[in-house]
Amino acid sequence: MQNRDLNKIRYWIAALSLILLLIGLFVLTTTSAPSALSKYGNSFYYLKRQILYGVIPGLILGLIAFKIPLEKFRRLIPYVFMANLLLLILLFLPYFGSVLGGSRRWLAIGPISFQPTELLKVSFILYFAHLAATFTKKLEYRRLFIVFICLIIAIGILMISQPDLSTFGVITAIGLAMYFCSGMPIGNIVLILTTVALSFVLLMRFSNYRLARLLTFLNPENASLAAGYQIKQMLYAIGSGGLFGLGLGLSRQKFGFLPHSISDSIFAIIAEETGFFGVVIIIALFTVLVWMILCLAFNHKDSFRQLLAVGIGSWIAVQAFIHIAANIGLIPLTGMPLPFISYGGSALASQFIGLGLLLNGSKK
Repeated sequence: MQNRDLNKIRYWIAALSLILLLIGLFVLTTTSAPSALSKYGNSFYYLKRQILYGVIPGLILGLIAFKIPLEKFRRLIPYVFMANLLLLILLFLPYFGSVLGGSRRWLAIGPISFQPTELLKVSFILYFAHLAATFTKKLEYRRLFIVFICLIIAIGILMISQPDLSTFGVITAIGLAMYFCSGMPIGNIVLILTTVALSFVLLMRFSNYRLARLLTFLNPENASLAAGYQIKQMLYAIGSGGLFGLGLGLSRQKFGFLPHSISDSIFAIIAEETGFFGVVIIIALFTVLVWMILCLAFNHKDSFRQLLAVGIGSWIAVQAFIHIAANIGLIPLTGMPLPFISYGGSALASQFIGLGLLLNGSKK
């Protein structure tokens, strides 16, 4: 592929990401205004926080990620990953980790508060791309298989203890996509998929709240009012949108009816306001974005850069799929944000870091 074509793809990736960001900021502004005014006396409270703690840090860190010499930075990747694991361990220590909604996911260091699990998505992609590129170059497939299993187990122990099964599932899916694209034997991939599936079944079986969430998904009509409330309200929002929606900013569910309307349920709000055609546009934007990223990935001759792009692309694809599928009732609720759109500074900043690394890796 010629440099001119690569530049076009890079511009498309940057433009699509910014379009999704602008859509997210607009939806956040209109959706959060009632609750922000009620709780804080400022309709733009959540918008300001998203810009201050998500957009600005994300753009700055994304630019740094784009500018750093990638080959020199590659030597530091194992230390970056280990530092991220250390941050996850700090979550369980007094005065560092804070519990919100029954999960220990927020780390407070002085005035700074963030979710290290969001950064883990980036550091895991970097570290596994580095390992896979190194081992496959030496044809050490068995060693890579063992290392991959050990990584997933170590991350799983830390994340399930929080608990944060949904993010662990996303990281596992990213790792499997990268593992598959690194040219591993199909038998190893089947073995890993089987083990992962059985592990998730056991986690569901021996955890009361996870089992209750699964049963609510399977029988929402028979669930208690509290258990099935969110999924029912999301379906009401989507159904009331019809073909063309109620109109931008005219959502009814945002007035306290739909929980987590600016984060976990934001796709349902978009469907309510813009209808079927608006939903198709959002899905099309994500589809084209992931396709462009994969075009960059398979253009690379360097396996590290290729796997880095595969990791970033699968991250966006898997997370968007899980969010949308949960909102329309195809899978149980997971609390997964929609990339570039949902409210959340740590998630947005991490996504722009990943985007910066992706575009950095595509430079000749």
